[in-house]
Amino acid sequence: MSVLKGSVTGGLLASAFLLCGVGGAAAQSKEVIMQDPGGAYGEALREVMYNPFEKDTGVKVVTVQEARSGPKIKAQGATGKAQWDLTFIFDQETTLLSDFLLDIDYSKLSDEAKKTLATMPDNLKRPKGVALQVIGVAMAYNTQKYANAKPQSWADFWNVKDFPGKRCMPGWSRFVFEAALMADGVDKDKLYPIDMDRALKKIAEIKPHVSKWWTTAAQAPQLLLDGEADMCMAYAGRINNLVVNEDAPIDMTWNQGFIYYDFFSIPKGGPNPENALKLLSYRLEAKRAADLSTAYPVPVPSELVYNAADPKVSRLWANNPDNVKQAIEWNADYWGAPSQVGTLTNEEYGQEKLNALLAE
Repeated sequence: MSVLKGSVTGGLLASAFLLCGVGGAAAQSKEVIMQDPGGAYGEALREVMYNPFEKDTGVKVVTVQEARSGPKIKAQGATGKAQWDLTFIFDQETTLLSDFLLDIDYSKLSDEAKKTLATMPDNLKRPKGVALQVIGVAMAYNTQKYANAKPQSWADFWNVKDFPGKRCMPGWSRFVFEAALMADGVDKDKLYPIDMDRALKKIAEIKPHVSKWWTTAAQAPQLLLDGEADMCMAYAGRINNLVVNEDAPIDMTWNQGFIYYDFFSIPKGGPNPENALKLLSYRLEAKRAADLSTAYPVPVPSELVYNAADPKVSRLWANNPDNVKQAIEWNADYWGAPSQVGTLTNEEYGQEKLNALLAE
């Protein structure tokens, strides 16, 4: 079955795109090498973006599956020759990896891309990267298990008396520490800096009720579907698909959820930087970006993209203004900063602490 629902046709906007100012150098090859997440998201990218892009431009999109690009960008950059043309990185890596990334020449992007960019906050359009994905992490639950009272906060998640059942959470310090503190009464506007000792004490309370500390995004939805968990912290994208497209007995709340951004960057020394700009332009076209998020809901953080989608589909998206108001913007600067153990970041230090607790 196709993952695409309501996509644009391959030729739509093609003429406008080809007339825009992103023409590649004649000496470059007719390909662009793109880091790819694989799975259902990778399938959606291929159908909505890459196949039409190849047809419209004659540039072949070569995908390399890689979930975590930062270390490889650094290693490749040290040799002066990158293997990828376009890659996605974490928020803080636009700074941490800046020596290995090209400045994006926004003037070379298409007119349609520039329209989308004009609706995005300035802090999401950086010299070394542009936020092309807003990612959501939220609480999801089985609607049959909780047919009457529905959990709506992390305090409810921790409340196993009124909301009995099996839980699942990521085995990460990020998100889990914040959720624990909110469950313990900390206001979402006062989470940072994280009180790690307080968070760990609260996590110890829920630990006996967690059936799985998951490590990949696909695990939490599957645990819910299989009945191995009744309530989970989960990535919102797949949960959105289960609710909207598959009518699964699952729902989610954006209250006290988390949003953060993946940035798209162009590594220095990549083989086809001009083709990378072409593909970046294509991905920023509002209608096409909305169609991609319809197939797999990881939307561009733009009101223009949100408005281009069917409201029945976009109601749970992480770029829905109503959802953004309820959620917390995950603090990448805090987690990427040096910890009290100077050789580790806050995230690395917190992860060591969490690993020790889970090993007990």
